[in-house]
This record gives sequence, C-alpha cells and structure tokens, in this order.
Amino acid sequence: MANIALLNRCNLRCPYCFADNYTASEREDITLEAFNKLLDFASADREVGLIGGEPLLHKSIDTFLNILKDDIRFMRATVFTNGIYIDKHLSSLIHPKFIILININSAKDIGKSDFERIDRNIDLLIKNGMKRNVTLGINVYEENQDFTDFLYLVKKYTFNKIRVSVVIPQKKSGGGINYFYKMKPTLFKLYRELSDLGVSPCYDCNAIPECVYTDEEKSFLQTLPFANDYERAIFMGERSVCSPVIDLYPDLSATRCFGCYDTLRVKITDFKNITDLKNHFFMEIDSRLVHNYSRPECKDCYKYKTFACFGGCLCYK
Repeated sequence: MANIALLNRCNLRCPYCFADNYTASEREDITLEAFNKLLDFASADREVGLIGGEPLLHKSIDTFLNILKDDIRFMRATVFTNGIYIDKHLSSLIHPKFIILININSAKDIGKSDFERIDRNIDLLIKNGMKRNVTLGINVYEENQDFTDFLYLVKKYTFNKIRVSVVIPQKKSGGGINYFYKMKPTLFKLYRELSDLGVSPCYDCNAIPECVYTDEEKSFLQTLPFANDYERAIFMGERSVCSPVIDLYPDLSATRCFGCYDTLRVKITDFKNITDLKNHFFMEIDSRLVHNYSRPECKDCYKYKTFACFGGCLCYK
C-alpha cells in the first residue's frame, strides 16, 4: 500500500513522533492536482493511506475523501489520524471504503480535553455504523509506559483487535535488537492486559524478531487471540520482515517509508507505476541494508540467511 502525505502540519507534539524528520523539513500542503496524480500513480495497489502530519487538518480533506469514495480503482482507503478532528469531517468519513486508524495518546501527553474529544469522536463513528471500520493504535515509546487511557477506550467500545507499534527512537543508538530488549518488559505489560481482555493485537511495523523472546514468553504469546495465522506469525517473530510501504509527498516525490525517509528520495515521474517504484526501493535499500547485521549472531541465523528476518527495522542499518 502507498501512503499519500497530505501536509506536514499536526495539532499535537507527541514526544515520540517518528514523522518529526518529515514535519520539520516539509512546507507544502498537497494540491488537488498533485493528489489526483498520486492517486493515478498508486492505483495498481487498490488501496491507499492518507497521512500527515494530521491529514484532517488539510483544508481540502473533504474533497479528497469524496474523490476516493467515487474512485472505483480503490477498494479501501485508510485515514491515519489522532482522532481529534473527526467530528469536523464526520459526514465525509462515514463510508464503507474508509478505515479510520486512530492513534491513541494518553491524556498526560495530549491533555484531558483532547483525549475526551477523541473519546466522543469514537462514539460518533460507532453510532454512525462505522464500528468495523475503526481501529485503535498504540505507540509504545517509553519504558514503564502507562496504557490506562488506551485500555479504557478499548474496553469502553469493546474493540476486539488493536494495532501495536514499537516506536523507532529518533536517536537510534545501540541497534534495533538492543532496543527491543529494553522495551520488552513494557510490551509484555501491554500484552497481558490485552490477553485479559481477549483482544487480538497486530503489529503496525518494526516487528520483533523471534530470538528476542524467551521460551516462556513465546508460550505466553501463543495464548493471545490473534485474528489470523499470518498476524500470529508476524507477532511471534516467525517472519520479522517488511516490504516497501511507499510514502508519496506533495511535490510528487517518494520514499520507501518514514523509517527510511533520510535514506533515499526519488521523483515518481521517473517510474512507470507504484510496482516499478517498489522494486526500485527493494533493490536500492532492502537488498543492501538487509546484509548489515543487527548483531554478530545474525550472521549464522537461518532466518536471516533466508530473508525471513531483517533483525529489526532497516532504518537502524
């Protein structure tokens, strides 16, 4: 799937934001002409994501959403939002084609009033028949993180599946594997809460390799109510890999993903279509960086040799 970055601005300043390198350098809101060109370019994927900054801040967001509703080339469009401005665009968002992925931050990080507004907006979506189209996401970004507010919303609205992302720190010192070991106790605190609620977790990206888990931890993870075998395999670290998820920008440029934002940026006009571009990024980034070991033990690992594990996010390499 390709993501279209509508703008760089955001109404929040989350302490962990992985998009800071983008939002700090970009100064352009997407035009209608550029939006349509990027849709044309990405149409072979049959689905697209709308990202920012905060995409619901764009002055033409309702126009963009209505275009997607009528575009038969796309079966699905995901809106990645912090959820605060959903009420302003509710009528445009209510459509079976749209998935609303709401990244939940604690009231401590964003303030009580904004958290309460997100709560009300989730309620609005559900009351308008969008329960199956709403997903809550949580970014795990600090040791001993408090998940109380996130779990409150999960329980209140009886979500049976959520998305988890282990945030890539802005200062990538020590390597990806060491970072996973550092964050593991906090992650398992969340996993146990989800297990008690019968909630199925899935990874957004940056999946943890199997070697990080102990046998006891693997046994516990097996008890989680995963939605399907594919998501179970990713969560268990059986396949700790990723493929290019292209981010497209208002100036018609593209990067492999936010994690590799600073690695390579190209113009889409130099490529036939989104498939051609993905192949380019795979050859120029994935096939080169994957050979850099996350730690010495990776060198002789069967999964590493057979490309079933990248040893953490490629951005560390």
